[in-house]
Amino acid sequence: MSEIQPKRPTVTKEMILAAAEVVAAKIDADAATIAEHYRHGMDGYELAKELDKWAYWDTSRDDMEALDEVDWLVDAALREAEKEWVAVNDIQPPFPVGARVQCNVRNEIGTITGLSEHSAATYQVKPEGQDDSATGTRRWLCKFEQVSAA
Repeated sequence: MSEIQPKRPTVTKEMILAAAEVVAAKIDADAATIAEHYRHGMDGYELAKELDKWAYWDTSRDDMEALDEVDWLVDAALREAEKEWVAVNDIQPPFPVGARVQCNVRNEIGTITGLSEHSAATYQVKPEGQDDSATGTRRWLCKFEQVSAA
């Protein structure tokens, strides 16, 4: 019987607040308010619009560009947490390179061609039927826990 691995880290309130504090210092704003209105994946424009609408800010273009950094910082913190999760829990790929798998978030089948250099515990998967010489090299990034045997 295989051992159940701890779940992959997700974005936390602490990650969001830390990112908001960095940006708030640059635009002389309240980090808690930025963190309250930020949702993972928001760009600076979306965050500025939320702050304008719900926190009654009057954001400038410079503020919007600074707010763009929040999502980048949150993503960087998440990547670090995932790297640590892999190291601490000795996360190993469940399928070898060359295995034919289904990427469950896409509900499509492909072949594992390698591991991502930039995303922890993530496969590079070549879509089934893709001819690299005709269409160029394209790979899906599928997290280990998002694939199953095809």
